[in-house]
Amino acid sequence: MKILISFFTFLAVLLCSNNSYSHALWIEASSYGTLNQAHEVKVYYGEFATNERDQVDKWYSDVKDFSLMLHTPGKEPIKLQLTNKGDHFSGSFQPDVTGTYFLSIVKAPKDLGGKTKYEFSSLVPVIVGKPTVLDYSVVKNPLQIELLTANNLKKGQSLQAKITSNGKVVPQAKVSVFSATGWGKEFVADENGLLTFDALWSGPYVLEASTFAEVAGEHEGKPYASAWQGSTTFITVK
Repeated sequence: MKILISFFTFLAVLLCSNNSYSHALWIEASSYGTLNQAHEVKVYYGEFATNERDQVDKWYSDVKDFSLMLHTPGKEPIKLQLTNKGDHFSGSFQPDVTGTYFLSIVKAPKDLGGKTKYEFSSLVPVIVGKPTVLDYSVVKNPLQIELLTANNLKKGQSLQAKITSNGKVVPQAKVSVFSATGWGKEFVADENGLLTFDALWSGPYVLEASTFAEVAGEHEGKPYASAWQGSTTFITVK
C-alpha cells in the first residue's frame, strides 16, 4: 500500500534541503513500565514508516541538542541523561512510584527553513502499576497528542487521540498515523481536536500532528514570517 506522506513530514523536509526525503523526531518507549525496574527510552530522527533512522551527526541544524524531560507523578520534571548510539540517543529511568510518567521533548532548531520557524516536539506516556485514565494536565507543550485510548491496545481496536496546544484543543489539526509495516494515512481532527482511527496491524505506531501559521517574529536573531509546529507520540498495539 502506498505510504501517504503527512503534512508534518512534508514540511520537515524543508528543514534539510540536501535530503530528498522527509524527517520527524520521535521518542520510542514501552507504554508500560515496572516499579523499580529500568525503563528504556530511545530518541530517533528520520522516517519511522520506512525505518529510516539518521545518524546523529547528520541530524538537521542543532536538533541533536534537545533535552528529554521526565515527568514523574507528583514531582518536578527532570532532564534524562542520554547516550549517543550512532543512529539514536538511548537512556533509561527507574520508576519508583506507581502512576503515569511522561517523556517529553520540545526543540526549535536554531536555523530557519527559509522564512519559517520550526519546532519539533514529542510526548510519550508510560503507565506504571494499574492502568488509569491518562492525565495530560501535568504537561502543556506548544503542541501535543493526547491518547484517549491507552489501555491494552489491540489490533482492530478503534483508538482516539486529542490534539492540544498549551492545554487548549486544536481544531482541524492535521494528523498522520504511521505503522511500522510501512502503512500510513493522514487525518484531520474535528472541531474539538479529536481523532479516531482503527489499529489495522499489531506493533508500534507513530502519530504525527502539525500546525502552520503565517505569524512574524524573531528566532535566534533572525526574522521569520511563518511558524510551523510538529509533534509525535508512540504507541504499541498487541
